[in-house]
Amino acid sequence: MRIFYIIFLIAVVIVAVVFAGQNSAPVTVAFLGWSANSSMSLVLVITFAVGILLGMLLLLPSVWKRTRALSAHKKKLRETENQLKNAGSIPEVKAPASDEIVADAPPAQDESQAGDVKKP
Repeated sequence: MRIFYIIFLIAVVIVAVVFAGQNSAPVTVAFLGWSANSSMSLVLVITFAVGILLGMLLLLPSVWKRTRALSAHKKKLRETENQLKNAGSIPEVKAPASDEIVADAPPAQDESQAGDVKKP
């Protein structure tokens, strides 16, 4: 992967050099009463870099919000893990089979005993 990265970087540098060589015509950039003469390739590269920086600045609040949320979730996870560690392991509860439920049920009352129970 590192070799691919190096080859990609070399290719970008070669393309940038060819671009600068073919776009060396001088241009005048005017902005709010300010003007400058420079080569077209330099103006395009500076414009591209400013655009990247503005894009990163616009993404910064979102990245900061997600980082804070992730930090809060990690803190909550650590607290929960510590609570489980301090409480010990929770025993696994096995669900009873359906025939065990019927066998363990209290005996049904017949109607003669039903009268002894007060109804609310």
